[in-house]
Amino acid sequence: MKTDDDSGPSGDPSADRFRLLFETLQDGIVDFEFEAGEPVIRTVNDAFCDLFGVERAAVEGTPLNDLIVPGDRAHRSDRFDRRTAAGKSNRAIVERRTEGGVRTLLYRGVPYRDGDRGFAVYTDLTDEIRQERELAVLNRVVRNDLSEEVDRLIELADTLAADVDDADAAATVRRMRASALTLERLGEEARDIERVLDADPTLDSTAVDEAVESALAGLRAAEVADVTVELGELPPVASGGHLDRAIAALVDNAVRHVDRAAPPVRITASDRGDTVSISVADAGPGLPEREQRLLTGVVDPTPLDHGSGLGLWLVRWIVTAAGGDIDCAERAAGGTEITLELPVASGADSRSG
Repeated sequence: MKTDDDSGPSGDPSADRFRLLFETLQDGIVDFEFEAGEPVIRTVNDAFCDLFGVERAAVEGTPLNDLIVPGDRAHRSDRFDRRTAAGKSNRAIVERRTEGGVRTLLYRGVPYRDGDRGFAVYTDLTDEIRQERELAVLNRVVRNDLSEEVDRLIELADTLAADVDDADAAATVRRMRASALTLERLGEEARDIERVLDADPTLDSTAVDEAVESALAGLRAAEVADVTVELGELPPVASGGHLDRAIAALVDNAVRHVDRAAPPVRITASDRGDTVSISVADAGPGLPEREQRLLTGVVDPTPLDHGSGLGLWLVRWIVTAAGGDIDCAERAAGGTEITLELPVASGADSRSG
């Protein structure tokens, strides 16, 4: 590799390390210089030659955009060039002409020497993006088919329940219906997790009382729990916009394992200064230690050790993405209290409640 910056003394350790990095990275790298606003190739590494199907000596001194940018993408590459010339970095998913045709690449542009020079780094993402899109389509198809089959199972179970007189047979039908509802819940939780993971990571300012109200809307309509809410005045918290789903998942978990109609659930919250604590307490049999460890992050979920559902995973991901913590404690009177500790939104000066 040779650039105008290689003017230092021979054997400079810093220059040697840089050359080694440049030459051995598996990402395609080009070192370019602007001439009349056009990026001109000064040198490239071997990975660039392999990706774009060129010889190093043949491309040095040629315009970079003419070599790899499709004609209908030229306007966008011009914007990248202007940013680089202004000393600003670039990062984007782009389409470029390669040895294997037009492919999808991750492009990172790094200016140096006051924007007169720059590095462009290219990573081929074509196969990964195609696989992600195929999996997304597969997930939607599976969830849709699962939902239809679950509805059919519930309908059949209800029909059987109306015609069965034997007590044992009736109990079996109830278990069938409960299993179908479990499948339905898993599908809904998987959908919520996908939305959370695909969401913009920007932390929004979220009013706690509005999140609680949204979480309880469906539950109260179904009359599945006797919920008491005590919030008081609270500052908004930082969240990824899914705090209501975390609270709903905790309430659902509190209700699901209690064998009684409309079991009591208590939601409270308190202002701790820099954070807000939101607690969901139930009167159930207690959360198993494995579930507690997964929820609080002591262990990570695995295919063989993942708890009894996806709801608690959802809670953990929502809270940790917001920079919060989760605590789980057994209540002296029986049941479990799960507390979400969330940071107060930046610049928050209003109170909800």
